[in-house]
Amino acid sequence: MTQIELLTLAPGDTAAGVHDAWDRGARRCSGPSPAAVARALATTAGEAVLVLDHRFPLPADTVLDRLLAGPADAWHGGLAIGLAGQPRFYDHVNPLWMFNAPLDPTIEATSWRLSLRALLVRRSVLDQLGGPLGSFDTLAGSALELGLRWIRAGALVRHVPDLVPAGTAAGNFDDGPPTDADGLGLIGRHHGRTWAGWAAQRAVVTREVTPTAARRLVPLVRAASMDPLPHYLPPQRPPGAPDRTVSVILPTIDRYPYLEPLLHQLAAQTTRPHQVLIVDQTPRPRRRHDLAEVEPGLPVTVFEQDTPGQSTARNRALQAATGEFVLFIDDDDEIGPDLIADHLRRLTDGVDASSGGVDDATAGPPPEGFRHRRANDNFPTNNTMLRRSALARSGLFDPAFDRLPMEDHDLGLRLHLAGATLLYDPDVLVYHHHAPAGGLRVHGTRAVTRASSRRSVRQRNLPAVTVLVLGHRYGTARQRREAQAIRILSTLSAEGSPWRRARRLVVQLALLPSTVRRIRAADTAAAVFPGPPEPDGRWEAPR
Repeated sequence: MTQIELLTLAPGDTAAGVHDAWDRGARRCSGPSPAAVARALATTAGEAVLVLDHRFPLPADTVLDRLLAGPADAWHGGLAIGLAGQPRFYDHVNPLWMFNAPLDPTIEATSWRLSLRALLVRRSVLDQLGGPLGSFDTLAGSALELGLRWIRAGALVRHVPDLVPAGTAAGNFDDGPPTDADGLGLIGRHHGRTWAGWAAQRAVVTREVTPTAARRLVPLVRAASMDPLPHYLPPQRPPGAPDRTVSVILPTIDRYPYLEPLLHQLAAQTTRPHQVLIVDQTPRPRRRHDLAEVEPGLPVTVFEQDTPGQSTARNRALQAATGEFVLFIDDDDEIGPDLIADHLRRLTDGVDASSGGVDDATAGPPPEGFRHRRANDNFPTNNTMLRRSALARSGLFDPAFDRLPMEDHDLGLRLHLAGATLLYDPDVLVYHHHAPAGGLRVHGTRAVTRASSRRSVRQRNLPAVTVLVLGHRYGTARQRREAQAIRILSTLSAEGSPWRRARRLVVQLALLPSTVRRIRAADTAAAVFPGPPEPDGRWEAPR
């Protein structure tokens, strides 16, 4: 049985006689201020620590043991206690981030909005990433910074309603909700001075704070500094079994010179695929009919689809899949012999999807947050293996996204909101050739990218309708408004010399009325877009 030290939070001598039945390890008490909890956690021992409000009953041993046997690193009851949507300034910075989407507080799900009134955490997280900071005004503000720090550094942080007694009133904070200074301090530490300043300005523009109150926040903006985060190394755990069945799903359009070598690479896998399901959408005059014979012995099934669409193509393959897991890769990928085995090793009990890295000759080094294992806030259908049974809670790909971008992110959001555990590990790698033709390029949906627009003076990377659909489906009106403000502002930015940046600024300011009209028109279309597919509870894992 794992040794767990209990830290009871109580004002004064209120803790007398509370939680005396604890027998999993040492027990101590702390006042509920950020500084007191920070000092107490710094001296705890044991394999794990449970921090619990004195008014909450002890969780059942079965709950604690189940959590500690799983893949996550920290569990909390923050959403049930009322930290959903906090701190309110965060919508000004990352409004439509997957981990900023409103979650159902009654289900287990990945969430950084933790509470220090109901928290179970592995000792390794505290040792490597540190505990709460005593400099915040409120315990809630300190806890939110802690949760964001942990999840950004690679710890898997999950909301677990079983840690909070039923009927607990949301928002019942002894020292109040996070203050505006807490929210701006969190943004400054994790997004830097520019974003802290932007959040303060937006708070004034949207009348969330008065100009007088905003002036009191100016020192926090000036002091904002992004400290480098350590990378969390989780405890060694037994890998997932290598002998589970995997169905590979491969939609393709006009990419046979890339697809044929990929089939040879799938045949050479150290863990051979249970099925390879190809959905060929190449126009009939150019369509091949020998793909099932390219690699003898490889269990290939080919479906021909005359009307192209990446969602309907993948759904057709999913309906025919019989493996416990499905692997999504692109038809212009190059893969190593251990790709399937590497994903399976990471798909331990409790992990629903493993997404890997993509080596790309045109993209340069990945951003800092994509260089290490972490909770996944994306769902790329290029190099992701998914537990097929997870689709029972989310539904399949949305056919309304056919020939439009973001169908994978839409499914990823539905998986996340349904409580799926999504893992990203860049060490599971494919090479993406970026074929110059075929794929979504057939539909002209990737003509202007964010990177290409910033190298240009006139080009604008304006959101497709389906990008805005995600905000209407999964965000709030406030988050959609803030996302539009950020997108409009981003069109003014450029890369290159000061002269190039100045030229782009002048040109884009002249185009600003057009930019605003086009984004608003796309948003109007997004508002009447069909709703997401309903989950299909009949979708079951193979027996």
